[in-house]
Amino acid sequence: MNRGRKILRNLFLSVLLALLVYALLDFPPYTVQGMLDRMEREYLVSDLEPVVVRGKSFKFGNETFANHTTFLLARTGDSYVTGVFDRSALEVYHGVNRDPGIMKGTLCAAFNGTIYVAGDFADVGSASVEVTVQRTTRLYERDSEESELTYGERKTFSYPGVKLSDAVLAFSYQEEGISPGAWGPNTGLEGAAYNWYSSLTKGEGGRGILHADLPVTVTLYGRDGEVSGALELSIDNYELYAWW
Repeated sequence: MNRGRKILRNLFLSVLLALLVYALLDFPPYTVQGMLDRMEREYLVSDLEPVVVRGKSFKFGNETFANHTTFLLARTGDSYVTGVFDRSALEVYHGVNRDPGIMKGTLCAAFNGTIYVAGDFADVGSASVEVTVQRTTRLYERDSEESELTYGERKTFSYPGVKLSDAVLAFSYQEEGISPGAWGPNTGLEGAAYNWYSSLTKGEGGRGILHADLPVTVTLYGRDGEVSGALELSIDNYELYAWW
C-alpha cells in the first residue's frame, strides 16, 4: 500500500472512530443549531428561531477542560422556549438544577445576572422590572413526612431594562460591591434568591435550597415615555444564582 492510500485509510478510520464516539455519547449537540434541534424534538415544536444566545465559561483549579454553558431563548410562532446546555470536554447535557421552559405569549427567564422577558414588544420604548423575595423556610419532619413553612422579611428589587429587540427585554440585576453569598441588609437579589429560601430537616444538620416562584412585575413604557401596560410574571429563584 503506497503512502497516499495509507493516508486515506487512516483518515477513513479516524472519521469512523469519531462517529462511533459521537454515537456512544448519544449524539451531543455541539452547535447552537444542534441545541435548537434537540429542543424541537423534546418539545415537539418546529422552526425554532433564536432570539437570545448567551454563553459563559468557567474552570475549576483541578480540571483539565473548561466548562461551557450556553443559554438559549428561542421563538416559534407566539411560543417561547428556553434551554441551558452545559458542555464539559465532549459531553453536553441540560444544565443542572435548571429545567427547560416553554410558554405561550410571554416568558420570563434569567441567566448570568440578567432577567430576560420575551414577548411582543414592538410598541414598547422601555421597561422596568420588580422582583419580590421573602424569607421562606421549610422544616421537614422525616418521621411524619410533614412539612411546615415559615415566612419572614419581604424585599422588592427594582431594575431598569433595555429593549434588545421587538421580542426581548433585558434587566441586569448584578450589583457591584454586593457578594452573591452575603447576608443581612446588603444582600442583593442573587444573595436573597440563594440565602432566603431554605429547606431543613428536623433533627438533622445541613441546609438545602428551597425552590420558589418569585413574583415579577414588568412595567412597560411607550415610545413617549408613558406607562403603556404591566406584566405579572414569575421566576424560579434557582435561575437567579450567580453561576448560571
